[in-house]
Amino acid sequence: MTTLQTSCLSFGELADYWASDTATPDIERIETHVFECERCARLLEETDQLRSAIGDLVRSGGVQAVVTDAVLNRLAREGVRVRSYSLGPGESLRCAVWADDDVLVTRLRGDFRGFASVDADMRLPTGEDWQRITDVPVREGATEILLALPAALVRSAPNGPMRLTLRGGAAGSPGEHVIGEYVFHHEGALDRQQ
Repeated sequence: MTTLQTSCLSFGELADYWASDTATPDIERIETHVFECERCARLLEETDQLRSAIGDLVRSGGVQAVVTDAVLNRLAREGVRVRSYSLGPGESLRCAVWADDDVLVTRLRGDFRGFASVDADMRLPTGEDWQRITDVPVREGATEILLALPAALVRSAPNGPMRLTLRGGAAGSPGEHVIGEYVFHHEGALDRQQ
């Protein structure tokens, strides 16, 4: 193994490889490089340690984030229990979280053209804020975002309708344009043992 290569892999390439989101022709190139380059081998090892820590954090209920399909698939392969819902602007759905769920993911479809970032505000029927995520980057061409919430947090939510408003704007500024409103009729925490 050499100590340094002039054309080291980017963290993005290693993260995609780790998440099994690498095109087949690139896999051999990446693996060959990692076996020959000490720096990249160490970076890939650190990426795997990060994955392990993220899985532990997700299971403990300590993470709320917008994720990619690759991250979601990797967490599922690692044994993280994921419940998923999908809805578009103006739609509503009945939802719940089960006792053995670790993460609840909502696929929010919308027209994100022209927006660099989005803000998501979830409110209770009283108008009180329940959750808020701000300045989430939007990939060009995205047709949905995947909002991941800890199941423990959702279990603590009151039963009843919750309204999520998704707003778009320029990166670093508050979202001013409403992309969509989504209604979740939360039916609480369910237990398969009952």
